[in-house]
Amino acid sequence: MSQRPRGRPRSFDPETALKAASERFRTHGFAGTSLDDLAEATGLARPSLYAAFGDKRALYIAALERLHYRLEGVFDGLDAARLPRAALLETIFARTIDGYLTGEVAPSGCLAVATATTEAAGDPEVRERLARFITMQDERLARLFAATGIANPATNARIVVSVIHSLGIRARAGVPRAELDRIAADCIEMITALSPPPETGSA
Repeated sequence: MSQRPRGRPRSFDPETALKAASERFRTHGFAGTSLDDLAEATGLARPSLYAAFGDKRALYIAALERLHYRLEGVFDGLDAARLPRAALLETIFARTIDGYLTGEVAPSGCLAVATATTEAAGDPEVRERLARFITMQDERLARLFAATGIANPATNARIVVSVIHSLGIRARAGVPRAELDRIAADCIEMITALSPPPETGSA
């Protein structure tokens, strides 16, 4: 009889394991995800999980950090792309909805909005990380909006971030893609209607 190998598998990759854990947390939340769930998702035994990431809470914090820095990278790409305003807004909403409609068993929305909002009430560190995540979204969108001539960039950035968070909740509730797209289109129309006409060569 072959014995189950101890320790990490030879192909262990921390990023791959953290991605798998993040998806399991996104599906079931922090409280609803057990160590056995995480071991199954990552392919790691409990001792290996502890050795690589610490306890369940530490792994959850790492998942939130991963989301934060991955989104920072998305914003960096949008900064570099210098899209005109219409294309910028359409790209932001399309990519967001695409992501929200993914999940292990059903559309799972956003890890932070879907799960950290629950944990933040009783965990100061999660609350601080959630607040930092939202502030980052506000500030990065405001910067992008200012660069494309969208009026009141900070105000409109907060509005768009709020709509984005609502889309995550709606996606998790099973709202069809067409309805999510319609909400996004309404928000884009409102933002562009309140902004001055684009300069020649932009949109």
